[in-house]
Amino acid sequence: MLKLKKIKATEWNGNGFGETSADWCIKGQEHIHVFKLGMAWVAKDTSNDRLICKAYSRSDLIEVLEAKVPFSEEAA
Repeated sequence: MLKLKKIKATEWNGNGFGETSADWCIKGQEHIHVFKLGMAWVAKDTSNDRLICKAYSRSDLIEVLEAKVPFSEEAA
């Protein structure tokens, strides 16, 4: 199972502007960032600036990432 580590907290943007969601990375593979972009959640490999996958909820994105990204049990 993939574990996420928070790299940026949720930010309040002021009255009328709402808030910006937190940014995450995969524990043990910190080059893979998970963040919300518009209405979708996105996983991006920052080492080569490529999109890995996207989904409409963070839990769905994690399920897709578990199938696509190899990880070690020691990192979890």
